[in-house]
Amino acid sequence: MTPREYLSWSSMDLFERNKKQWIEVYLYGKKIPVNRGMALGRQMAEGLEKGEMTGELALDLAMAKLPKFEVMDKEFRAELQDAKRTIKILAKPDSMRKDMSGFYEFKTGQTPWSQRKADESGQITFYATAMYLVKRRIPSDIELVWVPTEKENPEALDSKLTATGEIRRYRTERSMHDILKMMIRMRSAWHGIERLTERELL
Repeated sequence: MTPREYLSWSSMDLFERNKKQWIEVYLYGKKIPVNRGMALGRQMAEGLEKGEMTGELALDLAMAKLPKFEVMDKEFRAELQDAKRTIKILAKPDSMRKDMSGFYEFKTGQTPWSQRKADESGQITFYATAMYLVKRRIPSDIELVWVPTEKENPEALDSKLTATGEIRRYRTERSMHDILKMMIRMRSAWHGIERLTERELL
């Protein structure tokens, strides 16, 4: 028994970090509070998905600089074998090639990204693993693209966030070892979600 028939990155990540909050969100429908940084990231994602400008000039400038593949913000399903059953995996990269040989993941925020953080990103490994499960080939062209943001008024606590208009790109790779480790992590999370759901609801 699970609240959803598939495992997504957002569910797995929250389950691993904070099981109490996972219960509130996935079993009882509590909304995660949206801060200014998250709101700006959502605004950019919606603009990219619809192919429309946001009206925020600096953000639109950064969006125009973003590299893009043919498929934008479209989810796909993969299947992970687990003994005699199948775990369904849901992935939704920001931009990917039709043949799943590469993808981009876009991030906004004030906290800097780095090459090391891109190389260690679990979300990127999750998406690469989902693509491997579909194509039996590890995507070779992967980049995390950071859109830096800043406060319009640095001295004000409630200052609006805006993009700087720049982007920074970090090319990264995943090995077969990384893919296998993520498969084990996916199975473990799914089993844990099943146990937690049954304990909470039954």
